[in-house]
Amino acid sequence: MTNLSALILMLFLSSSSLMGQDRSGQNRPGHDSPVRLSETYELANIILALTDYGKTDLWEVSRQSAYYQDVRTYFDQHGSHPLLTKVNYSRQQWESYLSFRTDAYAFAFDSANQVVRRIPFKANQGFNPFEENLNLVEDFVKVTGFRQFYRDHLPYYQGLASAYLTSQRYPEMLRFLETEFGKQPDITAYAIVVSPLVGRMNCHRMVAGVGTDFITLPDFLRTDKAVQGASEEEVASGTHMLFTELDHAFVNPLTDHHRSLVEANFASSQWDSGSGYEKDSLATFNEYMTWAVYDLYVQHYFPAAAAKVSRDWTLQNETRGFYASALFNHELATLYQHRKPGQTLKDIYPAFIRRLGLRQASLSKPIIEACNLADQTISDTTATFVIHFSEAMNQLPSFDLIQVVEEHGKTRQERLVLSAQTHGLAWSDNGKVVRFRLNLAKNALNRLLFNYPWRTSAALSSLKGIDLAPYSAIKTTVKSRI
Repeated sequence: MTNLSALILMLFLSSSSLMGQDRSGQNRPGHDSPVRLSETYELANIILALTDYGKTDLWEVSRQSAYYQDVRTYFDQHGSHPLLTKVNYSRQQWESYLSFRTDAYAFAFDSANQVVRRIPFKANQGFNPFEENLNLVEDFVKVTGFRQFYRDHLPYYQGLASAYLTSQRYPEMLRFLETEFGKQPDITAYAIVVSPLVGRMNCHRMVAGVGTDFITLPDFLRTDKAVQGASEEEVASGTHMLFTELDHAFVNPLTDHHRSLVEANFASSQWDSGSGYEKDSLATFNEYMTWAVYDLYVQHYFPAAAAKVSRDWTLQNETRGFYASALFNHELATLYQHRKPGQTLKDIYPAFIRRLGLRQASLSKPIIEACNLADQTISDTTATFVIHFSEAMNQLPSFDLIQVVEEHGKTRQERLVLSAQTHGLAWSDNGKVVRFRLNLAKNALNRLLFNYPWRTSAALSSLKGIDLAPYSAIKTTVKSRI
């Protein structure tokens, strides 16, 4: 930890009013810390966690902590409250879900225990679900005794905020971004809003002139691991959620400054395969860019873990529809490494945009075009797979896959590392064809998954630098005669 980090943490912990209210009515863990704890924001997250969607979606609500179990134990008896049906959103209703959760930050409890708006803020224009359901929200608070639950867990929230600030190296983040992009004159301050229940959908918004990031906590904190027990890889990876929201405050204005150049060289229709941002080339570009800048950040501050952490998040970004993330990130890193002395990201921005324009005409997504055993039923458990790709691939001497076996109503999986020595791995036709041997489970469905995020050590990619789509799969059934 740097001296500046330690200073901020000390100020955070020694604040005489650790959870006092500022003039807007928001609960704040000390004015010297960027971390914000909001009682109404936590209220909204608890409400959403109790809906049928919140209980069943695998990613929306974080369930790893003992705190989540406390929430369920305390509030499940009120599962029939009409508010929970009213705000039972879905993935398709993500704007309503995000707005209900995030807009709650604009509200606070007044002296009469009423929930009132303090800030004229809405996360998504055209959506106002928290305020529209305010009567039901207040009834939920009274019926469940929410405020007592919140007070009882205040030490936990404070400790979590402290651990989060320690882990994020926020001063270094800010210093890196201000060095590379310059200070942002339109932003008077920065804030980070946290809840242990948020599982996905980080977002950056301007709230009353404050650049505010609503973020997901790192996995190691959500599983109640102490910061001191986290590895460099865990800490580096855990900074991703905050960094890629915080840097929107720097990337977006610079992209807008070069709007005409982006529009001339970057067409979302050619870079985006259904992310939800594809209607706006600048929005697609900014999502790519914020994650690519993160790669440069981890290379600077976490060099030993950077390669794996960047690969994991690149594959994750590709699952979102940003299919050319590996290429985009590589192009930025290459240009940045060869920049002139004294140049920053802001300086090379125009050259990078033009560089993407040169790549755009030849973009293509590599796919598994054919496989001799795809969707086949065989009798031998020892099988030789011959895979044909749609284009030439990098001929890796070794790569991994996940073998998923489905038998007797149960599923198990194993990570396998293929090589010439272990599985007869061999490439041909300039990298368009690869073959290897595998032992399959008999009387079972065997699925092979390639470029599996978080478990892949070497991603399969084309000679153009574009990854095979994550979770690309081949299915083969074995029905043994024995």
